[in-house]
Amino acid sequence: MPREYTQVLLGLRSLLIKVAVFVVLAAALAWFVGGSIFPGSQVVNCPAVEWAGAHWHAQVMGNGRRPAPVEWRIIRSTSTGDSEAQSLGVAGTWRQMRGPVVTDGTLCFGIESDNEGVSKWWIVSIDADGKASAVEAPASRVLSLAPSLDGSPR
Repeated sequence: MPREYTQVLLGLRSLLIKVAVFVVLAAALAWFVGGSIFPGSQVVNCPAVEWAGAHWHAQVMGNGRRPAPVEWRIIRSTSTGDSEAQSLGVAGTWRQMRGPVVTDGTLCFGIESDNEGVSKWWIVSIDADGKASAVEAPASRVLSLAPSLDGSPR
């Protein structure tokens, strides 16, 4: 093999080693600062309230890879450490949430849901047995329920 080709191959090998070292160090730095080179889903757990022998909190999940609406869920955690998403019966994409508030023996959340371009507010009541019921409500009633969980001022 001619000397020129050997020099080119050595240069390519050196470049390949430098790229590999750079990728490994970049991944280690991203891991060290608590991130990732490739963004994934982000999960935020809102403050929990203890009620009826369990901890209840709202959870917001977003996708860092593509533009998409965030996904809201209500999580019930028992004293044994088991967690489950509570089915609330509110269809559509949840835009914001108010609560939780404990009143009249029920745990209440206010949820704004967008279904096919129509935005509606719902009051979701969860009884002591964990059964949920959703009732459509005017926005003025829900907005006074509790501070917003979407970060917007009242």
